[in-house]
Amino acid sequence: MTAGLTTAFVAREMRTRGYDVNEGPETAIAGGAADSRNVRPGDLFTAFPGENTDGNLFVAQALANGAAAAICSRAPEGNWPAATIVVAPDPTRAVGELAHAWREACGPRVVGITGTVGKTTAKEMTAAVLATRFRTHRSSGNFNSREGLPLALLSLRRDDDVSVLEMGMDSPGEIMRLCEIARPEIGVVLNIGLTHAEKLGSIEAIAEEKLSLPRALPAAGTAVLNIDDPRIAPVVHELRCRVITFGTSVAATLTWSDYKSEGLAGSRFLVHTRTRQARVDSPLLGEHTVPAALAAICTAMALGMTLFDAANAVRASGATGRAATLPGRNGSTIIDDRYNASPASLSGALRMLAGLAPRRFALIGKMAELGAESEAEHRKVGRVAAASCDVLATFGDLGRIVADSAREAGLAESHWFAAKEDAAEFIAAHLREGDTVLVKGSRSEALETVIPLLEVAP
Repeated sequence: MTAGLTTAFVAREMRTRGYDVNEGPETAIAGGAADSRNVRPGDLFTAFPGENTDGNLFVAQALANGAAAAICSRAPEGNWPAATIVVAPDPTRAVGELAHAWREACGPRVVGITGTVGKTTAKEMTAAVLATRFRTHRSSGNFNSREGLPLALLSLRRDDDVSVLEMGMDSPGEIMRLCEIARPEIGVVLNIGLTHAEKLGSIEAIAEEKLSLPRALPAAGTAVLNIDDPRIAPVVHELRCRVITFGTSVAATLTWSDYKSEGLAGSRFLVHTRTRQARVDSPLLGEHTVPAALAAICTAMALGMTLFDAANAVRASGATGRAATLPGRNGSTIIDDRYNASPASLSGALRMLAGLAPRRFALIGKMAELGAESEAEHRKVGRVAAASCDVLATFGDLGRIVADSAREAGLAESHWFAAKEDAAEFIAAHLREGDTVLVKGSRSEALETVIPLLEVAP
């Protein structure tokens, strides 16, 4: 039996659910894709409805790019005899059903990871730690939504022991739907913060959504929870499953202490259970990344690894998280942490910067989806920046709030620009050997477009 997903499995499962299937020859499915431009040969393309466009418009392009199968709500133009095409009224629901059926056929032990900050870093670290003992599958990139998680499951294989999946949300009921699809045995909740408050309305609604992961676990499952978070701690006593907690609280199953930054090489700290202690050498930058390593260790222990073996696996994992270091102009170093920004992650990154090179620059974009708390949270970040960097450059309306707050807190070199390009060029003009530049902002800022202005000139 083929270990990976095939078009024959797709056709059979989709027909069983009453969908119209035009079946092509049997071939392997490499993975899932939602953007026709990113389709690789062998992918299954799903035509999701979007806010700005309709995925059905790009099915033919996806097939031309080599997609072996497609799920869409209307058949594409042209003749595609080599592909398996599923026509379903709701492609999002259909690909979720397919992903669930494939997950059931493969039967891995599924780990679901959620939280406001650090999901991807924790997912990568957890998968890397578990891979030292188990054949481990993981969701790729940010495939963590109603649309993305099913696509991530399509690359699962029958011989995988464990699947580590990131679970995100920006609407009520989304985490529960992901649990219905993936059926996690272990659920990790890292933290609960303000991101998505604009869409969910309140921090209480966000907490309810995040905590639906541990509440959905079976009685034989394990919840891995950050007990230091006051919004997570109360759920511990209501769960029917096993609970492993981490944090600084003496009540935690796994505690940590003696943190020491190793600069751009990572960090080290001690972890403790009631009877054991181990040292962790983490490749992750900053104290704010410690929960990702703790979650990985706790998950490994839930799956039968010892504390020592799990801690040692962190050292060997090579996981790097979101932040990457790049060579900057005139012998400087860029910390490219631009993927996303929330109050906790941005403040954590700035505090990490504080312990680095003697000249520290920060190029900061806005934090999105904070709702009514947006102005106050940007002011707080400004105060953290004032204590963490020597030169700050921000841009845009919310960036002005950060810059003004930092200047009020005593940072003379706090600068605001109308455009991100101007902010990046200002920093680039002042860089010299040994300097460090932190680049961070929400995805909507597209800060990848200004990284080349800071990098070593070609």
